[in-house]
Amino acid sequence: MKPNKFPIRGLLATCVSLFLVILVFWLPSVENVLQRLAGFPPWTLAGILALLLANLFVVSFRFWRVLAHFGIALPWKVVSRACVAGHATGLVVISLFGQVVGRQAVLQKCGVQPVVNASLAAYERTLLALVSGALGVLGGFYLLGNSVIDGFFQNISLIEIVIAALGGGVLSLWLGRSRFETKLSGQMFSWANSARAMSIAGLTLAGQLLILGCFVLGILAVSPDVPVASLFAAAAIISLAASMPISVNGWGVRELAAVYVLGKLGISATDAVTVSVIIGLCSTLVILAATPFAVRTSPMPESAKPLAVTVHPVSEIEKSAAWILGMVVAVTVFFQVHLSLPGGVINLNLADPFAILALAAVGLHALFSKQMPAWKIRHFNLALGVISLLLLLGFINGWLEIGVTQWALGGRLLGWLVLLGYLSAGYLIVANAGAHGLRRLAETMIATAAVVVVLQAILRLLEYWGVNTDAQLTPNFEGYAGNRNAFAFQLLAVMALLLGYSRVYARCSVGLYLSKRPLIFSVLLGIVLAGLVWTASRAGLLVGLTMLFVAGVGRLVDRRMLSWGLVFAAIFLVGVWMGTQTTLVQSSPTTLIQSSPVQSAFSGDHSDRQRWASLTYGLELWRQSPVFGAGLGVFIAKSSAWFGYPQVIHNTPIWILAEFGLVGMAVFGWTFFLLLQYAIQLKTHLPARRVLLLIILAFAIFSLAHEILYQRVLWLVLGAVLAQPFVSRVRV
Repeated sequence: MKPNKFPIRGLLATCVSLFLVILVFWLPSVENVLQRLAGFPPWTLAGILALLLANLFVVSFRFWRVLAHFGIALPWKVVSRACVAGHATGLVVISLFGQVVGRQAVLQKCGVQPVVNASLAAYERTLLALVSGALGVLGGFYLLGNSVIDGFFQNISLIEIVIAALGGGVLSLWLGRSRFETKLSGQMFSWANSARAMSIAGLTLAGQLLILGCFVLGILAVSPDVPVASLFAAAAIISLAASMPISVNGWGVRELAAVYVLGKLGISATDAVTVSVIIGLCSTLVILAATPFAVRTSPMPESAKPLAVTVHPVSEIEKSAAWILGMVVAVTVFFQVHLSLPGGVINLNLADPFAILALAAVGLHALFSKQMPAWKIRHFNLALGVISLLLLLGFINGWLEIGVTQWALGGRLLGWLVLLGYLSAGYLIVANAGAHGLRRLAETMIATAAVVVVLQAILRLLEYWGVNTDAQLTPNFEGYAGNRNAFAFQLLAVMALLLGYSRVYARCSVGLYLSKRPLIFSVLLGIVLAGLVWTASRAGLLVGLTMLFVAGVGRLVDRRMLSWGLVFAAIFLVGVWMGTQTTLVQSSPTTLIQSSPVQSAFSGDHSDRQRWASLTYGLELWRQSPVFGAGLGVFIAKSSAWFGYPQVIHNTPIWILAEFGLVGMAVFGWTFFLLLQYAIQLKTHLPARRVLLLIILAFAIFSLAHEILYQRVLWLVLGAVLAQPFVSRVRV
């Protein structure tokens, strides 16, 4: 997680922006766009610049109030400089990441810690997403119609995701909230804090309306006959698309959305691109004009040294920020959505933006404090650095062989930085909150996974019984992971947490509620096991049985809790099956049921042949380049000729051999050895070591049938169990 890897993240955003900009300029032709740009009315340019300058002031003022609301009172000059610096950095790297980096360069001198800065950015972005999303949805209903918007929400299962996420968070708090969480929750959901959030939302709305006004002015200049209401609706949709953190300052995405949305109003692609480019250029000009103010070297006001008047101690603010950021990632890591772009479908996890902020916080802390993250095993930072270098060299090797591909650049090379973000999220909460933070992270993930399984089972049963829920149900039982094998691995990670902490929960025997905790967690284990069976993932079932056997024989689990967990799993499985049996007998006595509607069908011979073929071709590719491998992305690029469509290698070790050779296998093998060596030491009574041992076991077996190195939940758990708490580092 070294700071010098940060520009790579910006490379993906730059490539996305360049690709989309070239695409939208190609649609109307570059010459036509340039002619329209040259003839754009000066009064419109002046109006757009004025609105953007006002928006910059509103955003800076909003950040000033956000800091004050969290007990950090800094002078206006310092905050405005930090805000402008964040915008300036966002011009060259992905805006979400650049915002944190630019702000921290100024705020570091005032004693504001990177994790606090990143959490405040998450808070702002969440409110911005809600406000811009609401405006975009209203605009979509007005301009595109109910069917388009309803279809969009059904495709991403928004209502189900909200119910599952809130349910998981509430269940987690009920399971084991601490005094710290009770106090933090009281502060977050107090009337005073709600009023503060409403004021920030109001400022966000004001800023968004200024941006929408820019689009309205621009569109009126090229098409004055369009109704103003339609202009605001179109502007809201375009602004929402441009705010997605997948490009540099919205370039490319904004233009593509403008061509599509304004085309609904009868505006030509040339005029749509012209308006969008004008707004992008004016926005960049305003930021560049304000940048000298942000980078000038002036004495820091005395009121800003080292940290201005705060309502809460600095350590408490930092711990709260890390706690919130880590817990949000623990809940949202289970939810995946799909975004269709011209270059293909991009899979986005709802936790990705928060993971990126966590990586920024850890990286900036390392940069400014000159202290690398502290782990419980030696040489782990070195291992992460060597893997990063290996992926970069593998990408260059593949680039020379087949050129740049989206899968290699976005999915693997830059996807590695996202994985480091999940590692950082787990690290942050345990580093700041210690063993208690690890336990609460585990309980939050356990609760969310259980709610997802129960919700999916209920929705499928209701649909089977003829109740129309409008749920977007998939053929396989896959939660919201987008793939049943990915969901199976999520459940296996949760199993590792449950089994690893079972002895801790078994010792709870004081008080009416605490004495029931072992039974409660046995029920949760039964739910997770039932969900694993319903996925019908053969690899998942094999790994799950192996984990249960190793945990039971090796005394890594409380056997009583394990036994009750198996009993509850059987009750859930049989109960669902009998419910469907009864319904079918009542409706049609002669109908026989083959399986529950909740139960997925097992893969057939075609899947096995496809899997073996991928392994065969992977080994052949390795034999052609045994030392350094064929290069990152080469297999999937050549697989279309072998299979007729892009295909991955269904085996992590063979994938590493094929694309990185023996050198890559040595690097990943050494890292795996470090983890295993630490996990199997004699102190297996510690929950963190038991969890690590079980999840390593799950990865080792599951990876033989699927490529799962890039499973986000794996790196989140690794970051949590390996993090060295701040309070114990004096003894390291």
